[in-house]
Amino acid sequence: MSEVQRYTIADVASRNGRGGAPVWLIYKDSVYDVTSYIPEHPGGDVISEEAGKDATRAFDDVDHSSDAVTILKKYKIGEIVEEEKKYDANGKKKKRVVAAAPEKEGNRSCMNKITCGLLG
Repeated sequence: MSEVQRYTIADVASRNGRGGAPVWLIYKDSVYDVTSYIPEHPGGDVISEEAGKDATRAFDDVDHSSDAVTILKKYKIGEIVEEEKKYDANGKKKKRVVAAAPEKEGNRSCMNKITCGLLG
């Protein structure tokens, strides 16, 4: 079994159809080259509006059929690199964890440190 090709979001962004570039898009962290599909797309070249972008929301908002999902799979060329993925293995949006800035000494009294979160 061959290794899955990995792409950054910037790699995909440069394949936006402009200047003869191919048309790639992202759907749930998978990368698709839909260049040859555009003439066949029932919605016309509206697909070009998502060229070089994460088209997940746009694709889901249209409520595509299961046939559309099957067709899309034929154009898969790889996946987004692990550190830039937005979805888990089940296709569910990952929760974003934001690191808190470290506290500076002297910002809080001893009592504040002890009761932090208890009093609001």
